[in-house]
Amino acid sequence: MTSSPTCYRDGFKESWRGELVEYDAAAAKDVAVWRKAQRQRLLAWRQALPNEQRLADANDVCAQLFDRIRPTNEHVISTYWPFKGEMDLRPFMRAAIEFGATIALPVVETRNAPLAFRRWTPETQMERGIWGILQPTDATPVVPNVVIAPLVGFDDNGFRLGHGGGYYDRTLANMTEQPQKNWRWLARPTHQINLSTAT
Repeated sequence: MTSSPTCYRDGFKESWRGELVEYDAAAAKDVAVWRKAQRQRLLAWRQALPNEQRLADANDVCAQLFDRIRPTNEHVISTYWPFKGEMDLRPFMRAAIEFGATIALPVVETRNAPLAFRRWTPETQMERGIWGILQPTDATPVVPNVVIAPLVGFDDNGFRLGHGGGYYDRTLANMTEQPQKNWRWLARPTHQINLSTAT
């Protein structure tokens, strides 16, 4: 698991925001081990789903996202390219574009730094980035006002379990204007950034 910058001193560490926060090394290790186990379990469960169920679930979520967001030309919506059995939101992406919205995909341009976002259309030329995930070749940046974040799981309190790199935590924390956030999947309680809206 990739963690935030560390600077341990007398039970404190420096967060990726540059703030000193209380730190319990033993508890942090326990949480990291638990998160890793939950990721492995949930990813295995997700990848074992029948294709028919994946398609039905994706269609259901795409419909919910469209009803919740009601895309217009005022929306710049960050989605994601499906990876490791993630829900395929491309039907929503295409529909949102038809209603005037701009679709953006996240790109890791620098490791352990906030994400960049690039515009996507069905005609966009793509290339493989870090971890082999497809991303637009045109590096012109866009700034989303809606973020649909991929995830491994979430709990009833709206806490997201991601893949462990902390990219969305850093990205959302560094945005001047906080976008609307949407996500959905199944998980046990986690201890990451709280997202405001779950579909």
